[in-house]
Amino acid sequence: MKKRHITLLIFLSLMLGACGGGNSSPKKSPPVIVEPEPDPISDTPQQLLKPQVDDWLTKKITQLNALNCETDNNDEACEKVILKFSDGEFSPEKSDPNQTILILDSGLEFSATVRYRSRVKAAFKEADTGYYQQNDVVDYDPTFELPTFVVDTLKEIDNFTDENQQARFIPAVWLTPLNTIFDELYPFSNYQAFIGHGGIPFTYLLEHNPLAELVIAPQPEFFKHKTDLFCYPNKTENGQITTNLQRLTKHISNVSTDFKQNVLDKHGVEYINYSGGYTLESIASLWTEYCSLPQPSTTVKKALFDTLRPFYEMLFNSQGVFGFQATGLNMSVDNNALDIEKSYINRMLVGDFSSLDSKLPSTGIINDVAAPALQSARGNSKQWIDVFINFGIIPIRPFPYNKTPVMQTDMLGLNSYPISSMTPSWASPVALSRAIHIKNAEFPGSVLDHLVIEQIKEKMTPQTCNYSNWALSEYEGKCKMQDPLLWRQHEVYRLNYLD
Repeated sequence: MKKRHITLLIFLSLMLGACGGGNSSPKKSPPVIVEPEPDPISDTPQQLLKPQVDDWLTKKITQLNALNCETDNNDEACEKVILKFSDGEFSPEKSDPNQTILILDSGLEFSATVRYRSRVKAAFKEADTGYYQQNDVVDYDPTFELPTFVVDTLKEIDNFTDENQQARFIPAVWLTPLNTIFDELYPFSNYQAFIGHGGIPFTYLLEHNPLAELVIAPQPEFFKHKTDLFCYPNKTENGQITTNLQRLTKHISNVSTDFKQNVLDKHGVEYINYSGGYTLESIASLWTEYCSLPQPSTTVKKALFDTLRPFYEMLFNSQGVFGFQATGLNMSVDNNALDIEKSYINRMLVGDFSSLDSKLPSTGIINDVAAPALQSARGNSKQWIDVFINFGIIPIRPFPYNKTPVMQTDMLGLNSYPISSMTPSWASPVALSRAIHIKNAEFPGSVLDHLVIEQIKEKMTPQTCNYSNWALSEYEGKCKMQDPLLWRQHEVYRLNYLD
């Protein structure tokens, strides 16, 4: 489940021409929609690429079937080797630089290092100073110990080339026969400890967007690095002319500016997936964790909460960057002020619902009928959530699911299967993938500026719905209920890797 503060578990779709600070500008004509030219290589990868993968699989399975690391520890394939993130490298030739996704999350270094290294453009850690440092810094190099056959096999997949020696993406679902053998030779228990919350959105984005490249970074812990300021916000230290609260605000502003320059701008990030957020409740929890003092007043907690605004501004108002944030639950105006802030114009706040038969059309446009049901923790917040994504499952054992559920990928990238649990954190990458699908299908030659982002948002949630079971004020006529997987509205389907 999603925690609200650096946690586990976009917004206002403005009228075209309205942009920032209440200033109006003339309406621009929408760009001409140009149908993309078919790619002669990736147009039919199931016909052109899959036979080569199947041939490789047959040989690899025969090779691994002869391996028994329990009885033959002297086999070189069974020997453990150290694999570092720095041992691999990003392969720009197999990705589209206009599909660069920053994922702010935890516990995804294992898959990024072991299985999808060629798709990871850069990795960052948060230093003790609160600033982010890239993976070429000496003391940050995710490292894992694995059997040689695991490293070699996954490297072959990650660096797979077609008959023209072009590096190619291989969907995890094509590799299911290999997964069966890995379950015996290298079962999940061997690497379970390395897997965290970010593993699911990370693999979802890579598997459903075959040309996307990722930048990875953990969610920030601003207050952890500045407890001296956080715990004594009203104090002015000796030699200082500003309060600790003012210094904390300045610190977060400086980190946010640096993050924009060295992460977003330097690596050309177009999309952000953020499965986190902050609440007044999380401020109170962090106070208990970091400060040996009674809880401060609500006024002080709100002031501490407000120090985070520069970070949100950087994530969700940066030019040419489209952010997707997983929603909180049971939201309120006081507790979730930043998550429901209407000024973050390049953000969509993503929620979830689940129906085995949503009956939603490809546009999501329905009129004079009831919208699909929401769980109460989402339904009481629907006036702030921008889009709800259908999971297509019943999240109780034995996990019934429809023909097009949200899919989850094995952390080794060797299998995909219907996801078995619901949380907004898993819905955010689905919505982001839908946005990339719209951008590539309908605006392929356009720069991802504010105008294009607004048009993508309009296509994701057209303003033409009449939900008979919702008050208009809760959705402003927007078609918030969407089922993109039912209509195969992802790049992995548009590019014909999967049906």
